[in-house]
Amino acid sequence: MKHLVITLCLAALCLLFAASAFAQDGVVSFNKATVEQLMAIDDIDIPEELAQAIVDYRKANGDYKSAEDMLKVPGMTQDFMEELNPQVADDGDVVYDPDAEPALAPSKC
Repeated sequence: MKHLVITLCLAALCLLFAASAFAQDGVVSFNKATVEQLMAIDDIDIPEELAQAIVDYRKANGDYKSAEDMLKVPGMTQDFMEELNPQVADDGDVVYDPDAEPALAPSKC
């Protein structure tokens, strides 16, 4: 019984550390987040269907390399993409950062 309690406590700690990788200062990686984590982004109401499409597209096509890659997700609109405001982090990851300045809209030329 004691062994089980210790194992459960260690498992809970591992989950907390894993979750913190996605929520550090509110930053969420579109390349790592689960459907639930995408739906939990503060200030943005991502429908479950779109969150699932983001994850499914990533699984089928590999990591997002640019913000524009997210426009290839079925159901993603330019307006919703601007609301998500995906940013490319220093490490190349595509993330939601609540503190990021809005990206400029792509040129229509």
